[in-house]
Order: sequence, then structure tokens, then C-alpha cells
Amino acid sequence: MLIDTLASPDITKRDLVRGRRLLTAAIVSPVAGLSVPLVLTLVLTFLFGANPPAAITIFFFGMIGTALTTLIGLFFTAFFLVKRSKWRRDLRERIAARGITSREIDWFRAELQPKEKKTLDGLRRSDELLADSYADYLASKLTAARITRSARRELSLMRRREQKLRQLGTESAQDLRSEIEEDISKILDIQARSKDAIAEAQTGIERVEAAFARGGTLADSDIALKKLSARTADLPHALEKARLTDEIRRELENGDDGEG
Repeated sequence: MLIDTLASPDITKRDLVRGRRLLTAAIVSPVAGLSVPLVLTLVLTFLFGANPPAAITIFFFGMIGTALTTLIGLFFTAFFLVKRSKWRRDLRERIAARGITSREIDWFRAELQPKEKKTLDGLRRSDELLADSYADYLASKLTAARITRSARRELSLMRRREQKLRQLGTESAQDLRSEIEEDISKILDIQARSKDAIAEAQTGIERVEAAFARGGTLADSDIALKKLSARTADLPHALEKARLTDEIRRELENGDDGEG
């Protein structure tokens, strides 16, 4: 599904136009591959089909040409669909780098569970305020889940670098190890906080689902949501700060090795 609204400040009209063009190209390619040679065959048959051998020859080569161009069209369809998939993935990563909001949740529907999709669609039809609260919980959960995965990758990289520095055994390597250990502590803290945020978001999701099932309202959801949003808002920035610190230290370390 192509989202045609600028629901995110990270998405420009140019991005949406590119997505529509890729989708259009994917649809048009097999249609053109089938229709163009088929129409050409019919025209030639109409003009020169009075002679049976000519008509048979035109029909034979027309069908072969139609089959080949249809296959070529299907190839281009697959090509444009792959390009569009990459386009959507790049946009999602751009949005997620800042933190997902309720307005952007439709860009991440593929990451939602079937029950969550069904509940969100039902809430949008019956209670917009409750739907917005539910989308906020979903967005917080997705953001925290992505941060948990990113933190896990960063933690793995830092521990490998720590292991390499331990093998060097030099005084400067020891100093760098101390700094990396501090960064590892920060990453572990971010990871723990993001896991707590996932648990809280899941609790909020279940609360809204229960309210929807019994026809309730937002009475007990708003306060919990505000607390959750406050806790999860700084997680992407905290992880990015730790990543940048590690990159700067890596550059300095490479510079020292070059001087040595």
C-alpha cells in the first residue's frame, strides 16, 4: 500500500512521487509487454492476412514476440518492485532514526502483528481518539524494539573491539578499554530501558485492546501513555550519542596507529 500523505517530516513530496512512479512502472511493464506486440500482430494480420501463408506467419511470430515481451515485462515488474521495496525500507529507516510517532505507524504496518492491525483498523472506524492512543503505544513499542536491536549490534561491535585491545596489552590500549567499558555500560543501560519501554508499551496496547473490546474510552490510557512517551523519546538520541562517541574514538585510535 502506497501512503500518499506526508505523515512524517522526514518524507518529502519527491519521495512520494518516486514511490508512485516505481509502482506505476511495475504495473505498466507487463501490460505493455503483452499489449504492444499483440496489437501489432492484429494490425498486421488485418493488413496482410488475406494471404493464408502470410497470416499464419504473422500469427506465429506475433505469438512468439508477445510471449517474449511479456516475459521481459514481468522481469521489469520484479525489478521495479525490488526498487520500491528498497525505497520503502530506506524511508522507514529514516523515520525510525528519529523515533516513530503515531502519525507514521502506517509506514511500519508490516512489522505489526495481525491482531494489532485488525484492532487499529477497527479503532479508526469507531473511535479516533482511542485509535490515536493505540497508535502511540504501537509506535513506542516499534521504536523501542528497533533500539534494542541496534543496541545489541553496537554492543557486539564494542565487545569485539574491547577484546582486540585486551590482546594488545599496551598502556594506551588499556586507557581505550576503560573508555569502551564506559560506553558498554551506557549501551547496556539503553538496552535495559528500551526493554522496559517495550514491556510498558505492550501493557498499554493490551489496555487499549481491552477498552476497545468492552467499549471503553481513554480514561486510564492517557496518563500511562504520557509517562511511556517521556521515557522512550530520548532513547534514539542516547543510542546515537553513544555510537558517535565510539566512532570518534575509533578515528582517534586509527590516527594514533598511523603515527606509530
